[in-house]
Amino acid sequence: MDEPKLTWGKTPNDLSDRWPKTEAGEPEAPAFLTSAVEADAQADLIIQMLRAYDIPVIKKYDKDGTLGKVVLGMSGYGVSLYVPQSMLEDAQNLLAPAEDGEA
Repeated sequence: MDEPKLTWGKTPNDLSDRWPKTEAGEPEAPAFLTSAVEADAQADLIIQMLRAYDIPVIKKYDKDGTLGKVVLGMSGYGVSLYVPQSMLEDAQNLLAPAEDGEA
């Protein structure tokens, strides 16, 4: 019997494994979802919520926000979040505010 592969669990670094592939085996094109700020953890909350629904997310630092990330631990310019094109509508629906009266 084969022994199971023991790991500490999946981390956000498994993006290439979770990102959908095209019929040709290439990664699907990313689509812009939203811009978010890091100062109040908004970006991380969105990323973790989408991850809970198996929607992978790419975080791209706006302008030259990488220096702020290294020095301050966050980018002062914010980040842009991208999801696979085929999952864009689902991700937008998850981020949409709930309508009043829905139960």
